[in-house]
Amino acid sequence: MMPAAAFCFSAVFRIAAAVCAAASAVCGPDPARPAEALRMRAAGVSLLVCLALFAAPARAEAGDAVPFIRFLDAAVVRGDKVLLGEVAVPVGNVPPGRWEKLAARELWPSPPENGRPVNMTRPKLQEAVMLTMRDLAPYCLFPGSMVLRRGGVLIGKEEIRSLVEKELSAFLSVLPGEVLLKDFRLPQHVFLEHAGQELVVEKPRKAEPGRLGVRLFVREADGAVRQKLSGTVAAECWADVPCAAVGMNRDDLLDHGKITYKRMNLAALRGEPWDGRGGPWRLARPLSIEQVICRGDLAPVPTVRKGDTVTILYEGNNVRLTARAEALADGAAGENIPVRNTQSRKEVFAQVRDAQTVGIRAVR
Repeated sequence: MMPAAAFCFSAVFRIAAAVCAAASAVCGPDPARPAEALRMRAAGVSLLVCLALFAAPARAEAGDAVPFIRFLDAAVVRGDKVLLGEVAVPVGNVPPGRWEKLAARELWPSPPENGRPVNMTRPKLQEAVMLTMRDLAPYCLFPGSMVLRRGGVLIGKEEIRSLVEKELSAFLSVLPGEVLLKDFRLPQHVFLEHAGQELVVEKPRKAEPGRLGVRLFVREADGAVRQKLSGTVAAECWADVPCAAVGMNRDDLLDHGKITYKRMNLAALRGEPWDGRGGPWRLARPLSIEQVICRGDLAPVPTVRKGDTVTILYEGNNVRLTARAEALADGAAGENIPVRNTQSRKEVFAQVRDAQTVGIRAVR
């Protein structure tokens, strides 16, 4: 005779299964399922899972060598029936030969051959497991959803990330400092229709730090593109950048005694840092202490500065005249700037020759 506890457990189990069946009958094939039916199905599945978990210790104590089973979030199946080994993997230590035996267990009918992938939500997957392998349900770990395709090749998220990381690392190697790729937001999986297809990465247009857009293509051997996908990756670039060692004002001359270096992520900077070359330079705007020195913060030191007293040299046909003048603007050698004759107060444009001289050459 069946023990009372076992009889009660079996009876409640049948009731829970009947709730699931009733919910399925109410829902029918119509995708617009009534709310009541969905609640009935959820209640039935939850009850079955709880009962199965309640039964798990008894089975474990009875000596059943059953490993924990983790269902995958995407898988490719081959035959008319889905096999456990195609959609799940064991967790932890598994006795020799035990998983091989469990992996061959048939579950539910496979999707149409070479058709569109089929998505199974977690409740739907739990229900299917309860109906096909109730004895193993206590040991199953379920993902949020699972996508199945019959036939083809599956590229998982780790392989996709590795491919993108390899391509971007080589592409960004021209950047200064150390490049780190983080926060990968890529497709979780990609299905190829056959082994002749490949997944390729299109590089960004410009090698620069920051969040980069990534485009992925499923390509045939002849180059034809069958599928396009996209994602993003954060590229950090850590390098030593020049910063102000002291506070500086606009038009201050920049010299090495006023510069220090800090290791920073270039992706976090608003402008392109100065590379330390060229000069002499003056500041185009004030800088506070430890503020990064960017290219846009610098301007060439003028040969002649506004307000300087210079000599105007006028050269014409057999004529060479000089006069004193005031520079009305900054100017580098070779530039034309306005000057005012200090005697006649007349303003003219003259070419900067050096720090003391500007010239006007007569047109011949």
